[in-house]
Amino acid sequence: MQSFQRSSKLIFAAFVLVGSLIAFLLSPTQASADPDHVTLTWTGDVRTTQTVTWRTGFTIKPGRVEYREANSLFPQGGDQMTAEVQGLATNVGNMSIHSVTLTGLKPGTRYLYRVGDGTSWSEQYQFTTAADYGQSFKFLVFGDSQSINYLAWRTTLHTAYMANQDVAFFINVGDLVDVGQDYKEWNAWLGASKGVIDTIPVVPVVGNHETYTPNRTYSMPKFFTVQLKVPNNGPEGLTGQVYSFDYGNIHFSVLDSQAGEERGFVPDMLELQKAWLEKDLKATDKMWKVILIHRPLYHNRPKDSDGDLREAFLPLIDKYQVDVVFSGHDHVYGRSYPLRGGVIDKLNGTIYVTAGRSGTKTYQRAMAKDHNEVFYNPVDESNYLTVEVSGSTMTVKVFQRSGFLLDEWSLEK
Repeated sequence: MQSFQRSSKLIFAAFVLVGSLIAFLLSPTQASADPDHVTLTWTGDVRTTQTVTWRTGFTIKPGRVEYREANSLFPQGGDQMTAEVQGLATNVGNMSIHSVTLTGLKPGTRYLYRVGDGTSWSEQYQFTTAADYGQSFKFLVFGDSQSINYLAWRTTLHTAYMANQDVAFFINVGDLVDVGQDYKEWNAWLGASKGVIDTIPVVPVVGNHETYTPNRTYSMPKFFTVQLKVPNNGPEGLTGQVYSFDYGNIHFSVLDSQAGEERGFVPDMLELQKAWLEKDLKATDKMWKVILIHRPLYHNRPKDSDGDLREAFLPLIDKYQVDVVFSGHDHVYGRSYPLRGGVIDKLNGTIYVTAGRSGTKTYQRAMAKDHNEVFYNPVDESNYLTVEVSGSTMTVKVFQRSGFLLDEWSLEK
């Protein structure tokens, strides 16, 4: 009986993966009247709100979300909320981005929803609000997904989700796409994410490639911020890129490490973030403190770099005893010893994790450093992380896309 159930699950997973691949390959490059790129994020309380964003062809008429608890009849009698609509000019044409935050939701409750114009509707999707604080939960972490094409990202994301359907959300630690101001890349990334990003929220981190234009000049990451709505609580000039939120007993602080690329637009971005992070960490009373930042503060490149980031943020990380810092950029998996003041401190140190890669790009030159307790260069296969928090225990597992366990470690409070 158990063998039959496992076989049934594998067959179902195969159908889902094949279906998502077909949808990805058939995803349109230009926007139309039909909504696509349906995306879940948070801009408010994760227990009682849910932000939904999607794309259509250019229109000044805002779309709507119709939603209802999953144990009720749907769509008859569903509640509706009207979105805000924002025009977006891109290199594949003009389009409209619709976004609405559903409020007054019940904690720990599954909802059905669809998006449309009030007459024509999308297919039906679902999401689940966070339970009240104190319960255990799990989330996924992905390293850079930038690619020549996004089949590797699609396969990694969907494989991780099918193996962990109890996850509450997923994090991408930056460089979601290779050229952030080329909308063809976002078409591919969002098309590849369909089937997951419309069911569990994404927590996005801006990377250096989000600032690149097709002619390799720099820009503020406009396509990133217009489509991926996040809490509007960051420092002035960096809203949509720097933010924080709580999920369960974790406080997440999300930073922007692109001081070089964005210096012409926000010259004092590190000073702004230092002041903001001081207030942000000081104000939280959550058991766990986690920072997300694209460039690693302790990296695995042959030559030293990013000293300005360490100077800006390490004193605050040490002062407020941040538990874990998740990063990307180097396309390797690296786990540091617990570090405080740059030296090993197993009682009070912070663990710095570089999350590997979920796309196609690899770096042969990456190397283990003295700060690494574990180092792995995933040149053969993409990888992902699961993070499970249960009370005073945080457990992190690192898997190759094929399912092989690369690393496992826990923290106890």
